[in-house]
Amino acid sequence: MNLKYSKVISSVVLLLLIIISLLIGRYNIKPIDIINTMLHGQSNSLEFNLIWNIRFSRVVLVSISGAALSLSGIVYQSIFQNPIVSADVLGVSSGASLGAAIAIVFLPFSPIIIQVMAFAFGIGAVVFSLLLSRQMRSNRILALIIAGIVTGAISSSFLMIIKYLADPYKELPSIDFWLMGGFYNSTWNNVVYVFILTTISAVILFLLRWKLKVLTMGDDQAKLLGINVKVIRIIAIFSATLLVSTVVSVAGIISWIGLLAPHIVKFYAKDDISEVMGLTMVVGAIILIIADTIARSLTSVEIPVSILTSLVGAPFLVYILNRKENTIR
Repeated sequence: MNLKYSKVISSVVLLLLIIISLLIGRYNIKPIDIINTMLHGQSNSLEFNLIWNIRFSRVVLVSISGAALSLSGIVYQSIFQNPIVSADVLGVSSGASLGAAIAIVFLPFSPIIIQVMAFAFGIGAVVFSLLLSRQMRSNRILALIIAGIVTGAISSSFLMIIKYLADPYKELPSIDFWLMGGFYNSTWNNVVYVFILTTISAVILFLLRWKLKVLTMGDDQAKLLGINVKVIRIIAIFSATLLVSTVVSVAGIISWIGLLAPHIVKFYAKDDISEVMGLTMVVGAIILIIADTIARSLTSVEIPVSILTSLVGAPFLVYILNRKENTIR
């Protein structure tokens, strides 16, 4: 399919899903109600709060988060030249989880404190992985992947210790629910926070998109073209990690979006990071809006969204591996 048409169709689908998501929920809303509320509604009315402060803020946050996670996914896969790499490879998710757990158990309970700790530990995990990889003598990419696995294992170990020490009636359920991910705590303050940080990262990555394309051809080719491979890779990794850490700090662990979206795009668009970054972000937003809408409307109790993305993502990973194996044959 032509890339231009793919972008137009995906954008239209995203817009329709946003509208549908505003209408669907425990309390069904008619399209005319949304129009009347936006044009004539009073800020203190129940209907205005439901549409504007609860549903619309959530849809916007979900869209930005899906776009951010998918962009980080395609960047990681391009940098490491591996189609199944995600944020977990550098220990980002496990580091952020550890930070959130520490905040829940040892600090005064506050969503802001949890966000700050999750964000700081997510970034810290990447710094630790980069420093650890420099001590290894193997291939740089392989060393970074191994360092990320080690970092994730260390973070997970400390997380289990904290869960063991946590109050089983108050703190432990909070940790487990946060780890399963969800947008139940969506506010406009969170939207602004996520929008600012993800925009900064996305702009940096879009400016680097041509150099990232060259990196997919190999380090030697990139060096011949005058690209500082080490600097570009570190900037790209930190920018992608900032995207993931920002989303995780607000919504908890949202699995598989960074893996699903780039591969779905590859089914109907060429594998060129310099041209499909925007399309990948739109597809990521579409996937997460669908998952979140189902999560909050399927039952009377909201389902953690990561459960739904994992149910789709795990079989999809098997499909990717089988497809790659058949291609090699």
